[in-house]
Amino acid sequence: MFLKELEDYPWFPPYLRKMQLEYVGWISVQLKLYKPVLELLSKFPSNKWTDLASGSGWPAFYLQKNNSNEIHYTLSDLYPDSVSNKVKQLVEVEPESLNLIDFQPQTGKQYSIFNAFHHFTSKEQKQLINKMKEARASCIIAEVLEPTWICLLQVTLAALIVQPLTAWAMQPFSILRLITTYLIPIQLITVAWDGWLSVLKSKSLSQYKALVNDLADNQYSIEVKRIKQLHGNLIVILAQPITS
Repeated sequence: MFLKELEDYPWFPPYLRKMQLEYVGWISVQLKLYKPVLELLSKFPSNKWTDLASGSGWPAFYLQKNNSNEIHYTLSDLYPDSVSNKVKQLVEVEPESLNLIDFQPQTGKQYSIFNAFHHFTSKEQKQLINKMKEARASCIIAEVLEPTWICLLQVTLAALIVQPLTAWAMQPFSILRLITTYLIPIQLITVAWDGWLSVLKSKSLSQYKALVNDLADNQYSIEVKRIKQLHGNLIVILAQPITS
């Protein structure tokens, strides 16, 4: 049985989903977890990107804001209303719901997925990358989680310690966030639960390499690597057509 994070269920309250995704995205930006991706973007020919399963949109917002060369992001998600209101001010958002299970990449387009790939089964993950290959589209997939006790500890600290220490400083400011963090701390419980489940569903570097091993060929490049950082490692999958 494949368990899904609470935020992925349609019955999960939209206001809780939005606040939860905002916190996860916001804290990743504060820690600059996606800073190494800035350099990786230069390996792709276009400056236009479509972000898939965007959640709050904070990672894409960070990259668009901090890239030395101008890039343009369009955000998309199964629940597009989850995109942070602050992010919406500066980043384009596709208003229609986009389910990655049914998604068909467009030829020559560039896509990214930040810390959402683990939400899908191995079969779905492989199908998505294969669709990218068949469409000769490019993608960057970045995951901050691995199935280790260190990640489990980091998620626990982030949900139960860092979250109540920073809720008042999060942007945009929300009275409801304060209520669900301090008075009725449901937010701490849901973020912790989804975080633990995500760690259990995540993959190691070797597992991701095994997943895509038979997809790369002399016409399509797929690179999987770990970028080590003191505040949190990244596992990155870079996939793109090989041009002669």
